[in-house]
Amino acid sequence: MVGKSNPETRRASMSGSDDFAMAKSAFAGAIQQLATGTEDWRLDDGYWAKVREQFLMPEGFAYMNTGRLGSTPRPVLDLLTHYWRLMAENPSENSSIFENRQEEIRVKAAQFVGASPDEIALMRNTTEGLVTVINGLDLKQGDEVLHSFHEHASNLQPWQLKARRHGIELKEVPIPTPPKDPNDILNLFEDAITPRTRVITTAHSTTVTGTIMPLKELASLCRSRNILCLIDGAHALGQFEYDLHDLGIDTHASTSHKWLCAPAGTGLLYVREELIDRIWPNIVTQNWYLEKGARKYDRLSRRPWPQVAILEDEIDFHLAIGKARIERRTRGLGSYLREKAQEIAGVTVYTGTDPRLSCGVTTLGIQGVDGQEIHNYLRERYDVYVSPRTRGPGYPADPGGFNGIRVSTAYYNTFEQVDRVLQGLGEIAEGKTMRS
Repeated sequence: MVGKSNPETRRASMSGSDDFAMAKSAFAGAIQQLATGTEDWRLDDGYWAKVREQFLMPEGFAYMNTGRLGSTPRPVLDLLTHYWRLMAENPSENSSIFENRQEEIRVKAAQFVGASPDEIALMRNTTEGLVTVINGLDLKQGDEVLHSFHEHASNLQPWQLKARRHGIELKEVPIPTPPKDPNDILNLFEDAITPRTRVITTAHSTTVTGTIMPLKELASLCRSRNILCLIDGAHALGQFEYDLHDLGIDTHASTSHKWLCAPAGTGLLYVREELIDRIWPNIVTQNWYLEKGARKYDRLSRRPWPQVAILEDEIDFHLAIGKARIERRTRGLGSYLREKAQEIAGVTVYTGTDPRLSCGVTTLGIQGVDGQEIHNYLRERYDVYVSPRTRGPGYPADPGGFNGIRVSTAYYNTFEQVDRVLQGLGEIAEGKTMRS
């Protein structure tokens, strides 16, 4: 006997598009209230309290490690859960709904970063974007690549592999800690250029100290010398505003799971239109060569489409608050931390105070105190979670450098939380640690 399904069940199973549209509409309504509020990012505590309510972090818990992984807001998480439920209910048809939204997502992402859709590939994270460019670029033995002192392993180690395989040469450009002026950084790169230099690569905002590099000036220098300017943008997306066309750089790889606060699994790769024909894709599948522009880099066949789709929603969440408002809040918290921390005897701040060089990342240390100990004290005494920084091979971006902590002040943090960090630092500097 052939089983018969309930007509209502049949209708529900065939209404994936309607279900998706309803979920998107409900999400838009949920975040609409975030568009209200004054422009006074410093004093409007009521508005920022409302924003913080959108996150799942427990009351009183100060999560200050967004530089590694951001917290996903509740409306975005709820929507992602709904997306996966649609996939479980009707995998093929609902998968097609998500897959067919790639171009809408690409357009929105391109507008968000100041690029054209043809220059954007929807990647899985920054590392994939960086490796796509590094492996896809034809360089010959003896060609030289300049990189900064504080490159993350996801940028530096693929270049080291390429050097072993193809005989290119890498040269490190030391950056002062902290730098005093953007021109100092630019001059160091210019002085390091030789007739064999083909590429300059650096982070947009460095992983070690959060130093924001003078990319527009660096890109201009590169163009004048016929050198490519390739950027690791992992700490840029969502932390501060930028326009890729205005910067004039050649490539920019970024991820959504840090400052943009999206679930892990999506990132962006920007490749300047004139450079696309020079960079080969690393992964290809059916008809990849028919794709226009940077799309050829994200032809990964079957993907977890809800993870891709949610990028659009996190961008909408971010825009509901406002990119400028978020940067002012993030920058204000970071500046306050750096200013007050410098007043504590024994504390060394490794992040520059010039607003052109820093935003929401602050790296600091206390003489004679291990970074892990500072981390533990803040976590156990003040319910603050920061990132410990230590010397050695376990921290390849800076094996000979800092011993302290990196504090990420995101827009969902508060000045009261920063004060807790400062209180703890003062106590540690005075020797009032848990051991005493």
